[in-house]
Amino acid sequence: MTNIRSVQRILILAVALSSGIAHASAVGARDVAIHELQVNTTGILNNDERGAASNIILDFYVGSRASITSLEWDVNVTSYAGSYLSEMKVTFSDTSGTGVTFTPGSGDDFDGTANYAGFQDLGELGQVFAVGDDGILRLEFHDGFKDLAFDEPEGVWNSGTLVFGISPVPEPPAFAMVLGGLLLLSTAFRRHR
Repeated sequence: MTNIRSVQRILILAVALSSGIAHASAVGARDVAIHELQVNTTGILNNDERGAASNIILDFYVGSRASITSLEWDVNVTSYAGSYLSEMKVTFSDTSGTGVTFTPGSGDDFDGTANYAGFQDLGELGQVFAVGDDGILRLEFHDGFKDLAFDEPEGVWNSGTLVFGISPVPEPPAFAMVLGGLLLLSTAFRRHR
């Protein structure tokens, strides 16, 4: 009889935990936070300084209050004559502008085409940040200094990807399901005694 009750308890716990996990991973366009976001940079122009209306801005839903924890990059970029590779930047932030500015060609104070690849754990730099309640991660591709005329791009992101590590905030209903399952389990143990 004791073995049957033990099996029943384990089944109750498994059902409660799987219900919580299933709820947390339910498919919905704006309901599910992701653990990694891969952005294709092919053909994105590098126009003006940050905040200019002509800059390319991409918004991605990553989950309300999710933390951006890392960046991995593998890109090929071209800086046009008169501008520098070290001026090509992308700022990833929440919608209020709080975030990190990344320069793949940092220190390359010349024009031309180059490949850049690497990985950075933002925690090592003290740069981990959370997006707002809207769950939006905003990418703004921009130049560090406007060298050319305001109606012409400074360069182009020829190809490649930016991959963001994301730590989602667990959904409260998932916690409630797990806690409910644990409560049922503890009640079953008390009855057994």
